[in-house]
Amino acid sequence: MADLTSPLSRRTLLESAIAVAAAMVLPKPLGAWVSTSPDRHRLASWTAALRAEKLSGPEAALAPAAARVGELAAGTPYQPGTLDAYLRAGGRPSSLEPLTLSLTRFDCVTLVESCLAVARVAAGAGPPRWARFGHEIERMRYRGGVRRGYPSRLHYFSEWITDGEGRGLVRDLGSELGAMEDTRPLRFMTEQRDKYPALADEGVFQGIAAMERRLDGHPRRVVPTERIAEVADRIE
Repeated sequence: MADLTSPLSRRTLLESAIAVAAAMVLPKPLGAWVSTSPDRHRLASWTAALRAEKLSGPEAALAPAAARVGELAAGTPYQPGTLDAYLRAGGRPSSLEPLTLSLTRFDCVTLVESCLAVARVAAGAGPPRWARFGHEIERMRYRGGVRRGYPSRLHYFSEWITDGEGRGLVRDLGSELGAMEDTRPLRFMTEQRDKYPALADEGVFQGIAAMERRLDGHPRRVVPTERIAEVADRIE
């Protein structure tokens, strides 16, 4: 059990509390990029590793750098629901969603976003700034790169891909890999309304429902499980 009476533990708890509070109440330029020192240290050290290993730079491919960040992140705790912490703390889903940033805890999608963001920061010139990392996360995480309320987040990963491809952030390899179209309607969020606290707000619920219906016109390409081995060598 952790010793919560030690000075280090108190300081850590205080930093965490300040970060959460600031992200919820400070104006965007300040509140968007509050971080504790372990996160900043990881950004600096991971960027240095990519540059030292010649995995970053104007001519370097992004995929190997992002994969390397994933290796450097091995052992980091998995924490589900990281982006909804502000809701559990009393935030409103219809208000501007705080930009949650972390390199010391991930869920599945935030790990992907963070690996790509660190790789892009490392590819740029100058020191790795936390503000730049935040900018890279924000433009991937929200529809059109614009952060508004809860419905502006790219909740379905298939839309995360198509939205990002439309803005030159990623490339959908589905067609190249011979993937099949999946035309089943996406209704998981609205049909599991009780699993998403934000959907208790009727306006937010209707916004998510409209998003799901809009995605009906954009079939997803899926590689069947039994064919993954055939195309694995073409997946970066």
